[in-house]
Amino acid sequence: MSSWTDRAQAVLPGGGFGNFDPSLVIKNGQGSRVWDVEGNEYIDYLIGSGPMLLGHGHPEVVEAIEKQLRDGFTFFANNPQGIELAERICEAVPCAEQLRYVSTGGEADMFAIRLARAHTGRDLIIKFEGGYHGMSDEGQMSLSPTELRPFPEAEPDSAGILEKAREGVLIAAWNDPAQLDALFAQHGQRIAAIIAEPLQRIIPPEPGFLEHLRGPEAIALAGQALPGGFVVVARGVGFGRSPPLLQRFTREGGWAFLRNVHLMQGWLPMLERKLEIAQDIAHEDFRCFVTAEPPGLPTQMLIPEGIMQ
Repeated sequence: MSSWTDRAQAVLPGGGFGNFDPSLVIKNGQGSRVWDVEGNEYIDYLIGSGPMLLGHGHPEVVEAIEKQLRDGFTFFANNPQGIELAERICEAVPCAEQLRYVSTGGEADMFAIRLARAHTGRDLIIKFEGGYHGMSDEGQMSLSPTELRPFPEAEPDSAGILEKAREGVLIAAWNDPAQLDALFAQHGQRIAAIIAEPLQRIIPPEPGFLEHLRGPEAIALAGQALPGGFVVVARGVGFGRSPPLLQRFTREGGWAFLRNVHLMQGWLPMLERKLEIAQDIAHEDFRCFVTAEPPGLPTQMLIPEGIMQ
């Protein structure tokens, strides 16, 4: 193990890929188990941060990938499989007018924030302290603050973030609706979006908190300068609670963004569940922007027909 960790230290910042203990070097996996380079066996609860839900080396997944590899893997251009998959997702989600493939969740959140600002013409984003939204400048605000700052002052989590970016993010306390109302009372005409995790890391919302994100107080304070008010960016809507979590964010005439629609190994059951959630809550006045991730793979890849099915 030491030789691999030494080699990693020489070429990787921090000696790892940035997500897990770099002293553990996994060699192979099968089903729900993985083995390190020294032959130690583990139960894989990480599942690749999600996409390995069916386990490693699932026969149907392997067969579909092998078949597609013979026909070409990535072309950096439109391809029939990608177009067909987008059609199926849009058909299954009544509120999804169009779909944009992206490579990472952070990229999806970045686009959602940019689109919210473009749509509303406003500049401020509300983010909850401790919430994770990728590695963009806005996402890297008060994820893991090192000092107690007065709300809504943001603390950058990384060097290299411009002061202008920090000024564009208001930090709020999770599960504190009164503080949220105060932010809208002071900055409502400039707020473009609230970005939130329905389940913030491991902290569930207090009863009524998610509903509060869509009003009535917050919506009224946001003003009516633009149809639809401000935007709520919901990250990760695949949790199995009822009523569906995304419903709690939306209101008539509002916008929401479905993020974390994974498309690769093992995620089709979860994709189907997410589409069911979206279908349950969609209505004609609710507009939805869906971003889809093939985790760890090029965005322009061909999705094998077997996996698509």
